[in-house]
Amino acid sequence: MACRVIGALLVFAAFLLPYQSVAAESGPSNTVGFWKFDVAPGFTQVSFPLLPNDKTLDNVLGDQLTGSATPEESDQILRWDAAAGEFQMAWYNTASDRWEGDFSALSETEGYWIYVQPDHPATQTIVAYGSVVEEPYYNMGTINPGYNAIGSVWAVPASIAQSGLNGFEGGLYLFLSDLIMTYDPVTGSYSYTWMDDGGSWQGDLTEFEPLKGYWIYIAPGHAGFEWSAYPHPNPATLDAQTPPPDYRAAQSTNPWKKKGLAQPPVPTPDIMGKVKKLPVSSTSAKGGVK
Repeated sequence: MACRVIGALLVFAAFLLPYQSVAAESGPSNTVGFWKFDVAPGFTQVSFPLLPNDKTLDNVLGDQLTGSATPEESDQILRWDAAAGEFQMAWYNTASDRWEGDFSALSETEGYWIYVQPDHPATQTIVAYGSVVEEPYYNMGTINPGYNAIGSVWAVPASIAQSGLNGFEGGLYLFLSDLIMTYDPVTGSYSYTWMDDGGSWQGDLTEFEPLKGYWIYIAPGHAGFEWSAYPHPNPATLDAQTPPPDYRAAQSTNPWKKKGLAQPPVPTPDIMGKVKKLPVSSTSAKGGVK
């Protein structure tokens, strides 16, 4: 896959180069590959479509981001807990040579924010190997009311219109519809798509791309749902299977709680039918939100 460049501040290059590994006795094994991208100071919205069997932060990231003896001086990775309505944070502790914090493992289905401290290197490269998901359909799990941080599991772009979001609800206007958004750290704005009341997709997002993170926002009054059948974008290369049934499951969520650490910009629909961005919180020397 070719390199992708996002603006002047962030070079975001994805090399998803699968190959067949042949065992001596048993024949071809699962397709594997590697991903690679650069992060710059500030927030970057990412996902990890290729992960090894050991998905822990210690195994996947190791010391590839700048750590320290305290979280306030370290680069951080933040995970959105949709059910709780808050961010979880993890950081690399150089004193123990381990990742510490609120979570310890990554998932192919989730989107994350990587936060690089302002005085850390202008470019840091993250590389890891993993298995390529090849099933005809993938169960992405529960999409809750409110914000959900997701990533695409496929190693190639996948059409949003054909992504199996059967519980996604549209509306007469953008601000009445559920939304899908992704953040551009250079412009500080979001690209987004929504569904009109006729079931047609609108906006400037058409695909889920590897390595990018996305918000799925379920509008007030709309039910959450199970995203149980996300189809492979190249089904002709796979055995045909009947997708599992989709069903609705209403969920509850608590208001977003700030954790006293650097917070990524969180999008929210406004009454004018646009998508606006809450400002990125500045952090003090002890990591508190000002």
